[in-house]
Amino acid sequence: MAPAKYHRFRNGERCDECGARQWYAQDALRYCRNGHRLEGFADHEGDEDAFGTQGRVSRRKKEVRKKVAVKLTGDEGRELYLEALQLILLRQVWWLVKEKDFPDDFEQIVRALWTLRVRNLPLRESGESAERKRRKGKGVDGDPDTYASSAASNTLFSSQSDGIGFESSDFDLSDATTATWVPDASRRWKLPKLVDTLALCYLGCLVRRLPATTADFCRWAQKGEIDFLAAFNGIPRNVRDRLPAEYHRALQVKDHIPAGRLQVAVQELVISFKVNFDTVFPPLNYVPILVRFMTDLTLPIETYLVVKCITNILETDYSYPTGGKKVRTMDKPEVLLISLLVVSVKLLYPLDDIERPPRSQEDLRSVKIDWKRWQEAMREETNETSSNLLRGEEYKVTAEDVLSLDKTKLDDFMDWFEKMWIGDGDSKTDERIQQSFQAQGLPSRPSDQSEQSDQDRDIEQIRTRYAAMNGFMKTVEPVSDSEEETGTKKGSQARDFCPIWRTQEDLPNAAMALYSKAADLAAIPLNTLIRGATQVERKLEVWCAQQARKQQDNGKGKGVWTGNEDMEE
Repeated sequence: MAPAKYHRFRNGERCDECGARQWYAQDALRYCRNGHRLEGFADHEGDEDAFGTQGRVSRRKKEVRKKVAVKLTGDEGRELYLEALQLILLRQVWWLVKEKDFPDDFEQIVRALWTLRVRNLPLRESGESAERKRRKGKGVDGDPDTYASSAASNTLFSSQSDGIGFESSDFDLSDATTATWVPDASRRWKLPKLVDTLALCYLGCLVRRLPATTADFCRWAQKGEIDFLAAFNGIPRNVRDRLPAEYHRALQVKDHIPAGRLQVAVQELVISFKVNFDTVFPPLNYVPILVRFMTDLTLPIETYLVVKCITNILETDYSYPTGGKKVRTMDKPEVLLISLLVVSVKLLYPLDDIERPPRSQEDLRSVKIDWKRWQEAMREETNETSSNLLRGEEYKVTAEDVLSLDKTKLDDFMDWFEKMWIGDGDSKTDERIQQSFQAQGLPSRPSDQSEQSDQDRDIEQIRTRYAAMNGFMKTVEPVSDSEEETGTKKGSQARDFCPIWRTQEDLPNAAMALYSKAADLAAIPLNTLIRGATQVERKLEVWCAQQARKQQDNGKGKGVWTGNEDMEE
Protein backbone atom coordinates (compact mmCIF):
# COMPACT_ATOMS: atom_id res chain seq x y z
CA MET A 1 0.00 0.00 0.00
CA ALA A 2 1.37 3.38 -1.03
CA PRO A 3 2.12 5.81 1.76
CA ALA A 4 -0.60 8.41 2.36
CA LYS A 5 -0.09 11.92 1.05
CA TYR A 6 -0.82 14.46 3.74
CA HIS A 7 -2.37 17.84 3.09
CA ARG A 8 -2.71 20.89 5.32
CA PHE A 9 -6.08 22.18 6.41
CA ARG A 10 -7.14 25.63 5.30
CA ASN A 11 -6.48 28.56 7.60
CA GLY A 12 -8.34 28.20 10.87
CA GLU A 13 -9.50 24.58 10.26
CA ARG A 14 -8.42 21.46 12.16
CA CYS A 15 -9.72 18.01 13.26
CA ASP A 16 -12.64 18.32 15.67
CA GLU A 17 -11.52 15.31 17.78
CA CYS A 18 -7.75 15.57 18.08
CA GLY A 19 -6.98 19.00 16.62
CA ALA A 20 -4.65 17.65 13.92
CA ARG A 21 -3.79 20.13 11.13
CA GLN A 22 -3.07 17.54 8.37
CA TRP A 23 -5.35 15.12 6.52
CA TYR A 24 -5.20 12.46 3.81
CA ALA A 25 -7.75 10.95 1.39
CA GLN A 26 -8.56 7.21 1.18
CA ASP A 27 -11.42 5.47 -0.64
CA ALA A 28 -13.13 8.72 -1.46
CA LEU A 29 -13.13 9.66 2.21
CA ARG A 30 -10.99 12.11 4.16
CA TYR A 31 -9.22 11.32 7.42
CA CYS A 32 -7.05 13.37 9.74
CA ARG A 33 -3.45 12.37 10.37
CA ASN A 34 -4.55 10.34 13.41
CA GLY A 35 -7.20 8.40 11.46
CA HIS A 36 -10.36 10.25 12.51
CA ARG A 37 -12.89 10.47 9.71
CA LEU A 38 -13.79 13.98 8.59
CA GLU A 39 -17.44 14.60 7.86
CA GLY A 40 -18.75 16.49 4.81
CA PHE A 41 -16.16 15.32 2.29
CA ALA A 42 -16.51 12.86 -0.61
CA ASP A 43 -14.13 12.48 -3.52
CA HIS A 44 -15.79 11.31 -6.76
CA GLU A 45 -13.72 10.17 -9.69
CA GLY A 46 -15.14 11.31 -12.99
CA ASP A 47 -15.20 9.04 -16.03
CA GLU A 48 -13.80 9.90 -19.43
CA ASP A 49 -17.17 11.06 -20.82
CA ALA A 50 -17.39 13.78 -18.16
CA PHE A 51 -14.01 15.23 -19.05
CA GLY A 52 -14.12 18.96 -19.81
CA THR A 53 -17.73 19.44 -18.70
CA GLN A 54 -16.83 21.41 -15.62
CA GLY A 55 -17.86 25.08 -15.81
CA ARG A 56 -15.60 28.09 -15.48
CA VAL A 57 -14.19 28.57 -12.03
CA SER A 58 -14.44 32.12 -10.71
CA ARG A 59 -12.43 33.23 -7.75
CA ARG A 60 -13.35 36.05 -5.48
CA LYS A 61 -10.97 38.95 -5.70
CA LYS A 62 -9.54 40.30 -2.55
CA GLU A 63 -10.50 43.84 -1.72
CA VAL A 64 -7.62 46.25 -1.99
CA ARG A 65 -7.11 47.90 1.33
CA LYS A 66 -6.45 51.58 1.11
CA LYS A 67 -3.62 52.84 3.17
CA VAL A 68 -4.86 55.70 5.31
CA ALA A 69 -2.13 58.25 5.83
CA VAL A 70 -1.60 59.50 9.35
CA LYS A 71 -2.40 63.19 9.70
CA LEU A 72 0.51 65.13 11.11
CA THR A 73 -0.22 67.42 14.01
CA GLY A 74 1.65 70.04 15.96
CA ASP A 75 5.03 71.21 14.75
CA GLU A 76 5.34 68.43 12.16
CA GLY A 77 2.06 69.43 10.51
CA ARG A 78 3.08 73.08 10.42
CA GLU A 79 6.45 72.28 8.88
CA LEU A 80 4.80 70.15 6.22
CA TYR A 81 2.48 73.07 5.45
CA LEU A 82 5.50 75.34 5.01
CA GLU A 83 7.12 72.83 2.65
CA ALA A 84 3.93 72.68 0.57
CA LEU A 85 3.78 76.46 0.51
CA GLN A 86 7.40 76.60 -0.55
CA LEU A 87 6.75 74.21 -3.43
CA ILE A 88 4.01 76.54 -4.69
CA LEU A 89 6.39 79.49 -4.40
CA LEU A 90 9.04 77.62 -6.40
CA ARG A 91 6.61 76.93 -9.21
CA GLN A 92 5.56 80.57 -9.30
CA VAL A 93 9.17 81.77 -9.51
CA TRP A 94 10.07 79.30 -12.25
CA TRP A 95 7.03 80.33 -14.29
CA LEU A 96 8.01 84.00 -14.02
CA VAL A 97 11.57 83.26 -15.10
CA LYS A 98 10.66 80.95 -17.98
CA GLU A 99 7.44 82.46 -19.31
CA LYS A 100 7.80 86.16 -18.44
CA ASP A 101 11.57 86.38 -19.01
CA PHE A 102 12.35 87.57 -15.50
CA PRO A 103 16.12 87.78 -14.77
CA ASP A 104 17.93 84.64 -13.69
CA ASP A 105 18.79 86.06 -10.25
CA PHE A 106 15.11 86.57 -9.47
CA GLU A 107 14.96 83.11 -7.87
CA GLN A 108 17.84 83.97 -5.54
CA ILE A 109 16.08 87.18 -4.45
CA VAL A 110 12.83 85.40 -3.65
CA ARG A 111 14.79 82.62 -1.94
CA ALA A 112 16.38 85.17 0.39
CA LEU A 113 13.02 86.78 1.16
CA TRP A 114 11.48 83.39 1.94
CA THR A 115 14.40 82.53 4.23
CA LEU A 116 13.84 85.74 6.16
CA ARG A 117 10.12 85.08 6.33
CA VAL A 118 10.54 81.68 8.02
CA ARG A 119 13.65 82.53 10.04
CA ASN A 120 11.93 83.31 13.33
CA LEU A 121 9.60 80.35 13.15
CA PRO A 122 10.48 77.45 15.52
CA LEU A 123 11.60 75.02 12.81
CA ARG A 124 13.30 71.78 13.74
CA GLU A 125 16.90 71.42 12.67
CA SER A 126 17.88 68.44 10.59
CA GLY A 127 21.14 66.87 9.56
CA GLU A 128 24.65 67.65 10.67
CA SER A 129 23.99 71.09 12.16
CA ALA A 130 21.58 69.78 14.81
CA GLU A 131 23.88 66.84 15.62
CA ARG A 132 26.86 69.16 15.93
CA LYS A 133 25.03 71.33 18.45
CA ARG A 134 23.93 68.31 20.43
CA ARG A 135 27.55 67.18 20.72
CA LYS A 136 28.45 70.60 22.05
CA GLY A 137 25.84 70.20 24.75
CA LYS A 138 23.32 72.61 23.35
CA GLY A 139 19.87 71.16 23.09
CA VAL A 140 18.01 72.00 19.94
CA ASP A 141 14.84 72.78 21.80
CA GLY A 142 16.54 74.90 24.41
CA ASP A 143 18.71 77.09 22.20
CA PRO A 144 16.82 80.10 20.77
CA ASP A 145 19.38 80.45 18.00
CA THR A 146 18.24 77.21 16.48
CA TYR A 147 14.99 78.88 15.42
CA ALA A 148 16.96 80.99 12.98
CA SER A 149 19.34 78.36 11.68
CA SER A 150 20.31 78.52 8.05
CA ALA A 151 20.21 74.74 7.79
CA ALA A 152 16.48 74.66 8.47
CA SER A 153 15.86 77.48 6.03
CA ASN A 154 17.89 75.84 3.29
CA THR A 155 16.07 72.57 3.85
CA LEU A 156 12.74 74.33 3.42
CA PHE A 157 13.84 75.95 0.18
CA SER A 158 15.39 72.94 -1.55
CA SER A 159 15.15 72.72 -5.32
CA GLN A 160 14.99 68.92 -5.10
CA SER A 161 11.31 68.86 -4.23
CA ASP A 162 9.00 66.28 -5.74
CA GLY A 163 6.42 67.21 -8.30
CA ILE A 164 7.87 70.08 -10.26
CA GLY A 165 5.98 71.57 -12.35
CA PHE A 166 -7.49 79.07 -1.38
CA GLU A 167 -6.92 80.11 0.98
CA SER A 168 -10.25 80.23 2.84
CA SER A 169 -12.45 83.28 3.15
CA ASP A 170 -10.69 84.09 6.43
CA PHE A 171 -7.53 85.93 5.55
CA ASP A 172 -5.64 85.25 8.80
CA LEU A 173 -4.52 81.90 10.09
CA SER A 174 -3.37 83.42 13.36
CA ASP A 175 -5.01 85.76 15.79
CA ALA A 176 -1.68 87.46 16.40
CA THR A 177 -0.52 90.69 14.86
CA THR A 178 1.40 90.54 11.60
CA ALA A 179 4.01 93.08 12.65
CA THR A 180 6.32 90.59 14.37
CA TRP A 181 7.06 86.96 13.55
CA VAL A 182 8.85 86.04 16.79
CA PRO A 183 7.26 82.86 18.22
CA ASP A 184 5.13 83.35 21.28
CA ALA A 185 4.27 80.45 23.55
CA SER A 186 0.84 81.88 24.31
CA ARG A 187 -0.14 82.22 20.66
CA ARG A 188 -0.08 80.17 17.53
CA TRP A 189 2.61 80.36 14.91
CA LYS A 190 2.50 83.42 12.71
CA LEU A 191 2.52 81.34 9.55
CA PRO A 192 2.65 82.74 6.01
CA LYS A 193 -0.48 82.41 3.92
CA LEU A 194 -1.01 81.35 0.34
CA VAL A 195 -1.41 84.93 -0.86
CA ASP A 196 2.00 85.68 0.68
CA THR A 197 3.64 83.63 -2.09
CA LEU A 198 2.43 86.15 -4.68
CA ALA A 199 3.38 88.99 -2.34
CA LEU A 200 6.94 87.66 -2.02
CA CYS A 201 7.24 87.44 -5.80
CA TYR A 202 6.04 91.03 -6.04
CA LEU A 203 8.58 92.16 -3.43
CA GLY A 204 11.23 90.43 -5.52
CA CYS A 205 10.13 92.64 -8.42
CA LEU A 206 10.58 95.70 -6.20
CA VAL A 207 14.11 94.63 -5.28
CA ARG A 208 14.95 93.98 -8.93
CA ARG A 209 13.17 97.20 -10.07
CA LEU A 210 10.91 95.30 -12.46
CA PRO A 211 7.81 97.20 -13.69
CA ALA A 212 5.32 94.56 -12.51
CA THR A 213 2.24 95.48 -10.50
CA THR A 214 0.00 93.64 -8.10
CA ALA A 215 -2.67 93.85 -10.79
CA ASP A 216 -0.41 91.86 -13.12
CA PHE A 217 -0.05 89.09 -10.55
CA CYS A 218 -3.81 89.05 -9.93
CA ARG A 219 -4.44 88.84 -13.67
CA TRP A 220 -1.93 86.02 -14.18
CA ALA A 221 -3.41 84.10 -11.25
CA GLN A 222 -6.98 84.65 -12.39
CA LYS A 223 -6.22 83.33 -15.87
CA GLY A 224 -4.55 80.26 -14.39
CA GLU A 225 -1.14 81.10 -15.83
CA ILE A 226 0.74 81.37 -12.55
CA ASP A 227 0.22 78.65 -9.96
CA PHE A 228 -2.22 79.98 -7.36
CA LEU A 229 -5.94 79.26 -7.69
CA ALA A 230 -5.45 75.54 -8.39
CA ALA A 231 -2.17 75.28 -6.47
CA PHE A 232 -3.58 72.74 -4.03
CA ASN A 233 -4.09 70.21 -6.84
CA GLY A 234 -0.39 70.47 -7.73
CA ILE A 235 0.78 69.39 -4.28
CA PRO A 236 1.87 65.70 -4.21
CA ARG A 237 -0.83 63.32 -3.03
CA ASN A 238 1.18 61.93 -0.12
CA VAL A 239 1.72 65.46 1.19
CA ARG A 240 -1.97 66.36 0.96
CA ASP A 241 -2.98 63.20 2.79
CA ARG A 242 -0.78 64.04 5.75
CA LEU A 243 -1.73 67.72 6.04
CA PRO A 244 -4.24 68.63 8.75
CA ALA A 245 -7.63 69.90 7.66
CA GLU A 246 -6.94 73.50 8.68
CA TYR A 247 -4.03 73.69 6.24
CA HIS A 248 -6.18 72.19 3.50
CA ARG A 249 -8.49 75.18 3.90
CA ALA A 250 -5.52 77.55 3.96
CA LEU A 251 -4.19 76.23 0.63
CA GLN A 252 -7.51 76.31 -1.20
CA VAL A 253 -9.15 79.38 -2.70
CA LYS A 254 -12.71 79.76 -3.92
CA ASP A 255 -12.43 81.00 -7.50
CA HIS A 256 -10.81 84.48 -7.58
CA ILE A 257 -8.67 86.97 -5.65
CA PRO A 258 -10.71 89.78 -4.07
CA ALA A 259 -9.81 93.24 -5.33
CA GLY A 260 -7.16 94.87 -3.15
CA ARG A 261 -6.33 91.67 -1.24
CA LEU A 262 -2.83 91.36 -2.69
CA GLN A 263 -2.14 95.04 -1.93
CA VAL A 264 -2.95 94.41 1.73
CA ALA A 265 -0.69 91.33 1.85
CA VAL A 266 2.23 93.26 0.33
CA GLN A 267 1.82 96.12 2.79
CA GLU A 268 1.77 93.71 5.74
CA LEU A 269 4.96 92.00 4.54
CA VAL A 270 6.75 95.33 4.01
CA ILE A 271 5.97 96.46 7.55
CA SER A 272 6.90 93.06 9.01
CA PHE A 273 10.25 92.94 7.20
CA LYS A 274 11.02 96.39 8.60
CA VAL A 275 10.03 95.46 12.16
CA ASN A 276 11.77 92.07 12.24
CA PHE A 277 14.91 92.62 10.16
CA ASP A 278 15.08 96.39 9.53
CA THR A 279 14.70 95.70 5.80
CA VAL A 280 13.50 98.54 3.56
CA PHE A 281 12.44 97.90 -0.03
CA PRO A 282 13.26 100.27 -2.92
CA PRO A 283 10.53 102.51 -4.35
CA LEU A 284 8.26 101.54 -7.18
CA ASN A 285 9.64 101.84 -10.69
CA TYR A 286 6.64 103.97 -11.55
CA VAL A 287 7.54 105.51 -14.93
CA PRO A 288 6.94 102.41 -17.13
CA ILE A 289 3.93 101.49 -15.00
CA LEU A 290 2.47 104.99 -15.46
CA VAL A 291 2.98 104.80 -19.23
CA ARG A 292 1.21 101.43 -19.28
CA PHE A 293 -1.71 102.81 -17.27
CA MET A 294 -2.03 105.73 -19.69
CA THR A 295 -2.00 103.56 -22.80
CA ASP A 296 -4.49 101.09 -21.35
CA LEU A 297 -6.84 103.98 -20.52
CA THR A 298 -6.17 105.72 -23.88
CA LEU A 299 -5.12 109.06 -22.35
CA PRO A 300 -3.11 111.87 -24.04
CA ILE A 301 0.60 112.30 -23.34
CA GLU A 302 -0.06 115.59 -21.53
CA THR A 303 -1.40 113.56 -18.64
CA TYR A 304 2.10 112.22 -17.99
CA LEU A 305 3.47 115.76 -17.53
CA VAL A 306 0.80 116.64 -14.97
CA VAL A 307 1.42 113.45 -13.00
CA LYS A 308 5.15 114.21 -12.88
CA CYS A 309 4.40 117.75 -11.72
CA ILE A 310 2.09 116.60 -8.91
CA THR A 311 4.67 113.98 -7.92
CA ASN A 312 7.21 116.75 -7.39
CA ILE A 313 4.69 118.80 -5.44
CA LEU A 314 3.87 115.90 -3.11
CA GLU A 315 7.58 115.04 -2.84
CA THR A 316 6.86 111.33 -3.05
CA ASP A 317 9.10 108.56 -4.35
CA TYR A 318 6.40 105.83 -4.44
CA SER A 319 7.86 103.82 -1.56
CA TYR A 320 5.81 101.59 0.71
CA PRO A 321 5.34 103.12 4.18
CA THR A 322 7.08 101.35 7.05
CA GLY A 323 6.22 103.56 10.02
CA GLY A 324 3.47 105.65 11.52
CA LYS A 325 0.36 104.77 13.43
CA LYS A 326 -1.89 104.58 10.39
CA VAL A 327 -1.37 103.79 6.72
CA ARG A 328 -3.60 105.97 4.57
CA THR A 329 -5.02 104.88 1.26
CA MET A 330 -2.77 107.17 -0.76
CA ASP A 331 0.34 105.92 1.08
CA LYS A 332 0.32 102.73 -0.98
CA PRO A 333 2.42 103.51 -4.07
CA GLU A 334 0.26 101.82 -6.69
CA VAL A 335 -2.92 103.35 -5.28
CA LEU A 336 -1.17 106.73 -5.21
CA LEU A 337 -0.03 106.37 -8.82
CA ILE A 338 -3.46 105.53 -10.21
CA SER A 339 -4.99 108.27 -8.01
CA LEU A 340 -2.58 110.86 -9.40
CA LEU A 341 -3.47 109.77 -12.91
CA VAL A 342 -7.20 110.19 -12.26
CA VAL A 343 -6.71 113.59 -10.60
CA SER A 344 -4.53 114.75 -13.51
CA VAL A 345 -7.27 113.82 -15.97
CA LYS A 346 -9.79 115.77 -13.89
CA LEU A 347 -7.58 118.86 -13.98
CA LEU A 348 -6.90 118.69 -17.71
CA TYR A 349 -10.15 117.36 -19.16
CA PRO A 350 -13.22 118.14 -16.99
CA LEU A 351 -15.49 115.18 -16.33
CA ASP A 352 -18.56 117.12 -15.20
CA ASP A 353 -19.49 118.83 -18.54
CA ILE A 354 -18.61 122.28 -17.14
CA GLU A 355 -16.61 124.52 -19.44
CA ARG A 356 -13.24 125.65 -18.08
CA PRO A 357 -11.47 127.41 -20.95
CA PRO A 358 -7.66 127.76 -21.03
CA ARG A 359 -5.87 131.10 -20.62
CA SER A 360 -3.72 130.70 -23.75
CA GLN A 361 -2.83 128.30 -26.51
CA GLU A 362 0.12 127.04 -24.44
CA ASP A 363 -2.22 125.92 -21.67
CA LEU A 364 -2.52 122.13 -21.49
CA ARG A 365 -6.29 122.52 -21.17
CA SER A 366 -6.56 123.83 -24.73
CA VAL A 367 -7.67 120.33 -25.84
CA LYS A 368 -10.96 118.73 -24.80
CA ILE A 369 -11.96 115.06 -24.79
CA ASP A 370 -15.41 113.96 -25.88
CA TRP A 371 -16.05 111.58 -23.00
CA LYS A 372 -19.11 109.98 -24.57
CA ARG A 373 -17.10 108.86 -27.57
CA TRP A 374 -14.27 107.85 -25.26
CA GLN A 375 -16.64 105.50 -23.43
CA GLU A 376 -17.70 103.99 -26.76
CA ALA A 377 -14.06 103.45 -27.75
CA MET A 378 -13.22 101.90 -24.35
CA ARG A 379 -16.16 99.51 -24.41
CA GLU A 380 -14.78 95.99 -24.06
CA GLU A 381 -16.19 92.58 -24.70
CA THR A 382 -18.00 90.78 -21.93
CA ASN A 383 -18.99 87.17 -21.42
CA GLU A 384 -22.35 88.02 -22.98
CA THR A 385 -21.00 89.68 -26.13
CA SER A 386 -17.90 87.53 -26.73
CA SER A 387 -17.96 84.29 -28.67
CA ASN A 388 -15.83 82.66 -25.93
CA LEU A 389 -15.73 83.09 -22.19
CA LEU A 390 -13.18 85.73 -21.29
CA ARG A 391 -10.13 84.22 -19.61
CA GLY A 392 -10.02 85.06 -15.94
CA GLU A 393 -13.75 85.81 -15.72
CA GLU A 394 -15.11 82.27 -15.76
CA TYR A 395 -15.92 82.54 -12.06
CA LYS A 396 -18.60 85.13 -12.87
CA VAL A 397 -20.73 82.47 -14.58
CA THR A 398 -23.65 81.53 -12.33
CA ALA A 399 -25.72 78.36 -12.19
CA GLU A 400 -28.47 80.08 -14.18
CA ASP A 401 -25.99 81.21 -16.85
CA VAL A 402 -24.77 77.65 -17.41
CA LEU A 403 -28.21 76.61 -18.63
CA SER A 404 -28.17 79.27 -21.37
CA LEU A 405 -24.54 78.94 -22.54
CA ASP A 406 -23.89 77.86 -26.11
CA LYS A 407 -21.61 74.95 -26.98
CA THR A 408 -18.37 76.97 -27.26
CA LYS A 409 -18.82 78.84 -23.99
CA LEU A 410 -19.88 75.67 -22.22
CA ASP A 411 -16.68 73.96 -23.39
CA ASP A 412 -14.65 76.91 -22.08
CA PHE A 413 -16.41 76.73 -18.72
CA MET A 414 -15.86 72.97 -18.44
CA ASP A 415 -12.18 73.34 -19.33
CA TRP A 416 -11.81 75.90 -16.54
CA PHE A 417 -13.83 73.76 -14.11
CA GLU A 418 -11.70 70.69 -14.81
CA LYS A 419 -8.48 72.62 -14.31
CA MET A 420 -9.68 74.28 -11.11
CA TRP A 421 -11.59 71.64 -9.22
CA ILE A 422 -10.75 68.14 -10.55
CA GLY A 423 -7.48 66.97 -9.04
CA ASP A 424 -5.97 63.54 -8.46
CA GLY A 425 -8.13 62.67 -5.47
CA ASP A 426 -10.38 59.61 -5.67
CA SER A 427 -9.48 57.97 -8.98
CA LYS A 428 -12.88 56.31 -9.40
CA THR A 429 -14.67 59.61 -8.80
CA ASP A 430 -12.39 61.37 -11.27
CA GLU A 431 -13.11 58.76 -13.94
CA ARG A 432 -16.86 59.10 -13.52
CA ILE A 433 -16.66 62.90 -13.78
CA GLN A 434 -14.20 62.97 -16.67
CA GLN A 435 -16.11 60.49 -18.84
CA SER A 436 -18.58 63.21 -19.79
CA PHE A 437 -15.82 65.55 -20.93
CA GLN A 438 -13.45 63.22 -22.80
CA ALA A 439 -15.42 62.94 -26.02
CA GLN A 440 -13.27 65.69 -27.51
CA GLY A 441 -9.58 65.19 -27.05
CA LEU A 442 -8.49 68.79 -27.66
CA PRO A 443 -9.50 71.74 -25.49
CA SER A 444 -11.64 74.45 -27.04
CA ARG A 445 -8.90 77.05 -26.53
CA PRO A 446 -5.29 76.04 -27.29
CA SER A 447 -3.21 77.25 -24.35
CA ASP A 448 0.07 77.47 -26.30
CA GLN A 449 -1.13 80.21 -28.65
CA SER A 450 -3.59 82.00 -26.36
CA GLU A 451 -1.03 84.20 -24.59
CA GLN A 452 0.60 85.42 -27.81
CA SER A 453 -2.76 86.06 -29.45
CA ASP A 454 -3.92 88.03 -26.39
CA GLN A 455 -0.84 90.26 -26.56
CA ASP A 456 -1.27 90.90 -30.28
CA ARG A 457 -4.94 91.67 -29.80
CA ASP A 458 -4.19 94.12 -26.96
CA ILE A 459 -1.58 96.00 -29.03
CA GLU A 460 -3.94 96.28 -31.98
CA GLN A 461 -6.74 97.41 -29.69
CA ILE A 462 -4.59 100.19 -28.22
CA ARG A 463 -3.69 101.44 -31.73
CA THR A 464 -7.33 101.45 -32.75
CA ARG A 465 -8.39 103.37 -29.66
CA TYR A 466 -5.74 106.05 -30.05
CA ALA A 467 -6.65 106.46 -33.70
CA ALA A 468 -10.27 106.95 -32.67
CA MET A 469 -9.29 109.40 -29.90
CA ASN A 470 -7.48 111.64 -32.37
CA GLY A 471 -10.79 112.03 -34.15
CA PHE A 472 -12.91 113.09 -31.17
CA MET A 473 -10.49 115.46 -29.39
CA LYS A 474 -11.49 119.09 -29.80
CA THR A 475 -9.61 122.36 -29.48
CA VAL A 476 -10.92 124.92 -26.97
CA GLU A 477 -10.54 128.63 -27.57
CA PRO A 478 -8.50 130.39 -24.86
CA VAL A 479 -10.14 133.03 -22.65
CA SER A 480 -8.09 135.59 -20.79
CA ASP A 481 -8.74 136.51 -17.17
CA SER A 482 -10.13 139.90 -18.14
CA GLU A 483 -12.71 138.38 -20.50
CA GLU A 484 -13.83 135.91 -17.87
CA GLU A 485 -14.23 138.67 -15.26
CA THR A 486 -16.38 140.79 -17.59
CA GLY A 487 -18.72 137.83 -18.09
CA THR A 488 -18.30 137.35 -21.85
CA LYS A 489 -18.32 133.60 -21.22
CA LYS A 490 -21.48 133.06 -19.22
CA GLY A 491 -22.10 129.85 -17.40
CA SER A 492 -18.41 129.09 -16.91
CA GLN A 493 -17.04 128.59 -13.41
CA ALA A 494 -13.60 129.50 -12.15
CA ARG A 495 -11.16 127.77 -14.46
CA ASP A 496 -9.06 126.43 -11.61
CA PHE A 497 -12.01 124.89 -9.76
CA CYS A 498 -11.90 121.10 -9.42
CA PRO A 499 -14.85 119.25 -7.87
CA ILE A 500 -14.22 116.60 -5.21
CA TRP A 501 -16.29 113.43 -5.32
CA ARG A 502 -16.26 111.39 -2.13
CA THR A 503 -18.73 108.60 -2.93
CA GLN A 504 -19.82 106.63 -5.97
CA GLU A 505 -23.15 108.46 -6.01
CA ASP A 506 -21.34 111.79 -6.50
CA LEU A 507 -19.57 110.64 -9.68
CA PRO A 508 -20.96 111.89 -13.03
CA ASN A 509 -21.33 109.39 -15.87
CA ALA A 510 -17.96 110.16 -17.45
CA ALA A 511 -16.20 110.11 -14.08
CA MET A 512 -17.83 106.79 -13.17
CA ALA A 513 -16.58 105.25 -16.40
CA LEU A 514 -13.01 106.55 -15.90
CA TYR A 515 -12.82 105.64 -12.22
CA SER A 516 -14.20 102.14 -12.85
CA LYS A 517 -11.72 101.46 -15.66
CA ALA A 518 -8.83 102.74 -13.57
CA ALA A 519 -9.85 100.69 -10.51
CA ASP A 520 -10.10 97.51 -12.60
CA LEU A 521 -6.73 98.26 -14.18
CA ALA A 522 -5.07 98.60 -10.75
CA ALA A 523 -7.03 95.65 -9.25
CA ILE A 524 -8.40 97.74 -6.36
CA PRO A 525 -11.98 98.43 -5.24
CA LEU A 526 -13.66 101.51 -6.67
CA ASN A 527 -14.15 103.02 -3.20
CA THR A 528 -10.41 102.72 -2.55
CA LEU A 529 -9.63 104.72 -5.68
CA ILE A 530 -12.19 107.39 -4.78
CA ARG A 531 -10.71 107.69 -1.29
CA GLY A 532 -7.16 107.89 -2.62
CA ALA A 533 -8.07 110.57 -5.18
CA THR A 534 -9.84 112.59 -2.46
CA GLN A 535 -6.75 112.50 -0.25
CA VAL A 536 -4.52 113.61 -3.14
CA GLU A 537 -6.86 116.49 -3.93
CA ARG A 538 -6.85 117.52 -0.29
CA LYS A 539 -3.06 117.63 -0.27
CA LEU A 540 -3.04 119.74 -3.42
CA GLU A 541 -5.57 122.09 -1.83
CA VAL A 542 -3.34 122.53 1.22
CA TRP A 543 -0.31 123.13 -0.99
CA CYS A 544 -2.14 125.77 -3.05
CA ALA A 545 -3.32 127.55 0.10
CA GLN A 546 0.18 127.57 1.53
CA GLN A 547 1.65 128.84 -1.73
CA ALA A 548 -0.89 131.68 -1.85
CA ARG A 549 -0.04 132.56 1.76
CA LYS A 550 3.65 132.66 0.90
CA GLN A 551 3.02 134.98 -2.02
CA GLN A 552 0.99 137.31 0.18
CA ASP A 553 3.71 137.45 2.83
CA ASN A 554 6.67 137.86 0.48
CA GLY A 555 5.01 139.63 -2.40
CA LYS A 556 6.27 136.99 -4.77
CA GLY A 557 8.24 133.82 -4.61
CA LYS A 558 7.84 130.13 -4.63
CA GLY A 559 5.77 128.44 -1.98
CA VAL A 560 7.39 125.73 0.09
CA TRP A 561 5.15 122.92 1.25
CA THR A 562 6.28 120.68 4.08
CA GLY A 563 3.65 118.00 3.59
CA ASN A 564 2.99 117.70 7.37
CA GLU A 565 -0.42 119.31 7.34
CA ASP A 566 -3.37 117.36 8.70
CA MET A 567 -5.68 115.82 6.16
CA GLU A 568 -9.26 114.74 6.18
CA GLU A 569 -10.01 111.15 5.33
